[in-house]
Amino acid sequence: MGERIDQFCENLRIKLTSIDKNMDALKAKIDRNAQAAEQDVRNHLDGVKKRVDQERAKAVAAQAEIKKWVDERKAATGEKVAEWKSKLEVGRLQSRASNAERYAAAAAVVAMAALDEAEQASLEAWLARQDANSVKAPKAA
Repeated sequence: MGERIDQFCENLRIKLTSIDKNMDALKAKIDRNAQAAEQDVRNHLDGVKKRVDQERAKAVAAQAEIKKWVDERKAATGEKVAEWKSKLEVGRLQSRASNAERYAAAAAVVAMAALDEAEQASLEAWLARQDANSVKAPKAA
């Protein structure tokens, strides 16, 4: 299980680093060329939207796996687990452990999808702010 936690941490680090680098590169483009900035943001947003769309089915399946685990966890109370251990019901304990590992993997998929959606939301917010700033407010008479 330690390897899985290490792998999750590494995947999360890679994802966050990638998003950070992409956003830094985008900010640099914006700073260099304000005229083309909006198009650069729109182009980057298109790529992020494609990534979100491509990963959507995995995220939905992962959410279903999480729900399944929550339901199973309710059924496998601490007393039940203690009973399985005392009766040496290795099969049930192994099944529970496998389900918990699938749950952890699913939670990681959902977390990664949430990061992609947060990146998309940030870009959409930037574009919305640009729209708002591009309109001059009428002067009071």
